[in-house]
Order: sequence, then structure tokens, then C-alpha cells
Amino acid sequence: MFKLDILTPNGVVVKGLTCKEILVPTVRGEIDILEGHTHVLTKLSTGIVTAKDLEGKDWCFSVTHGTCKVLGDSVSILSMTSESAEKIDLDRAKDALDKAEKKLAEAIESDSELEKFRRKKARAEMRIKLAYTRGDSY
Repeated sequence: MFKLDILTPNGVVVKGLTCKEILVPTVRGEIDILEGHTHVLTKLSTGIVTAKDLEGKDWCFSVTHGTCKVLGDSVSILSMTSESAEKIDLDRAKDALDKAEKKLAEAIESDSELEKFRRKKARAEMRIKLAYTRGDSY
């Protein structure tokens, strides 16, 4: 059993959630954190963190780039943005995806612009996927 904290520059997303398992998206692939996990400091990738509490309920949170630290009985995730599945506005996420796809279809002149809209698209797709974890329908 361990505690999960997810923090962003805008505030605390979750603090002290008691978990028995956490799946975390990292730049090297997804890691499964269980009790007794070795100490880790790794970079996050855009994706969904799934935390299983002691009763077996799954808690899902979006994350974007940042870090994950596993130390003793605590897991701390510092992410540029994060939100719980319950807070996702599905219509807004779909609109963001449409806008990002339209921008990517246009002739983009700089690599930084291209990367910006790829990140926006990935974030929108992840938020839509997260909304569906709470039972929204297509």
C-alpha cells in the first residue's frame, strides 16, 4: 500500500490517495507500480495514470510531460497538466482534437509549430479516451 500525489503548476489534482497499484505512462513505456517497487525517477509521457485503491476501484487521471518519483511508500507525479476522468469536458476535447487535426493538415512552416499541434492532438485524444473510461458513449 502506498500514497499517490499528482501535482501541477495549477494545483493539487489528488493528494494522499491510498493505492495498491498504479499504471504510469513514461517516455520508456508504461510502468506498473506495486507495493515494494524499487525507487524510480522517470519522465512522464502524455497518457493516463490508472490508480487502483484498496477496494479495487480504478481512479484515472490525465497527465502530460513531467516526472514520476517512486520513493518508499509514496508516488509523486509532477505534471504540466492533469485532471481526473470526472472533470473531462468531452465536447471540448473533441473540438480541440478537430482544431489540432485541421492545423496539422495545413502547411505548417516550422518544426516548433508542427510539434505544438502534435502535442495538442495527443492531449485531446488522451482526454477523449479518459472520458470514455468513465462510461461516456461514442
